[in-house]
Amino acid sequence: MPSPVEVRTHLIWLEADGIVRVKVKPNIEISLQDAQAAIRAVSDVCGGKRCPALVDMRGLVGMDRGARLYFAGEETAKVESAAALIIESPLSKAVGNFFMGLNKPIIPTRLFTSEEEALTWLKGLGQ
Repeated sequence: MPSPVEVRTHLIWLEADGIVRVKVKPNIEISLQDAQAAIRAVSDVCGGKRCPALVDMRGLVGMDRGARLYFAGEETAKVESAAALIIESPLSKAVGNFFMGLNKPIIPTRLFTSEEEALTWLKGLGQ
């Protein structure tokens, strides 16, 4: 793993396959300010280009409305071309489904329980 960029709530790094990895730290609640910091870090790691993102949400405790809207919106779409969200617990599944259902991300976004399936989907988008 390349050396990750660390913000309060996430570890972020770019792999050789061109997919940015975003790992939510354990037992974290994400605020709007955290979401903004994470997307700035994604932009830095991707060198200002749009990258597909593999987002590991396992361990997430919660996310406020402002963060959900930000991740679903235009600022995120400027730096991410697609997002595969890895979930595991009933709580992360509920947060993921809530995000997907209410916030309607403007980039292709899907929930996965398998990292392998998530990567296959991202690579299949050809971005």
